[in-house]
Amino acid sequence: MKKILFASTALVASAGFAAAEVSFSGAAGFGLTYDGSDWNPDYYTTLSVSMTGETDGGLSFGADYDITQDNGAIAVGDTEVHVEGGFGKLTVGAVGSASDAKLGLGDIGYSGLGTDNVAEVLIDGADSGNIMYTGSFGDFGVALSYDMQGTEIFSVVATYAMGDYNFGIGYDDWGNVIPGGSAFHVKAGGNFGDVALNALYSRSSFIDTNTFGVTAGYTMGAATITAAYSSVSVLGVTGDVYGLGVSYDLGGGASIDAGVADNGTTTVADLGINMSF
Repeated sequence: MKKILFASTALVASAGFAAAEVSFSGAAGFGLTYDGSDWNPDYYTTLSVSMTGETDGGLSFGADYDITQDNGAIAVGDTEVHVEGGFGKLTVGAVGSASDAKLGLGDIGYSGLGTDNVAEVLIDGADSGNIMYTGSFGDFGVALSYDMQGTEIFSVVATYAMGDYNFGIGYDDWGNVIPGGSAFHVKAGGNFGDVALNALYSRSSFIDTNTFGVTAGYTMGAATITAAYSSVSVLGVTGDVYGLGVSYDLGGGASIDAGVADNGTTTVADLGINMSF
């Protein structure tokens, strides 16, 4: 999964009536990726479109989608439509699962080297949903998602933030993909001065699977060094992945990113520049 950062500021165009607007943001990058035997060129662009409005009664509504070009392949995706108010936010579309949206770990390197994927294997396996509710109540948050078409996967997450620390727990019911199957997740993170730590643990008793992942990032000036480790145990067979990433902030929304990772059988690496607009 590419590490894509979207600018918080955007070009805003009037939609022709009060309290409605269309805004654009985007990302792009180019670099080199190493698959264990060869270095290959890589490039991508993403244009994100956001449409928002507000009713006379104060109810917000909107829609979002991305137009992505990845090494020449163009796709339109991540389309979502939502309404939001004091009750929270209700979104319909390509929402994925609540666990994936709220509990995932970060990537390392230019393109994301998969160190987080091992820790998230139980989350990614249930990353399906077309309707999601999110709400915040002070320092507490809640998210629920459901796939009403096909998989019937249900996901629920509760989060809590306390200053520089954050915690989350999640539960996935695998619907009719694996009847009777489910997974439980726990995540914790915090900032300790210049060091940021995040850890994720997941378990499914249905197929006797345990996963664990941790990332530790240290920032000094414009540079951030991040170490990542993940492990997965399935029916008593364990595999480990670890890696190291470096990011240097060039300012203006651009950064140089590089990383190297070992999955136990193959060493992969990358180097490139990521840009946000």
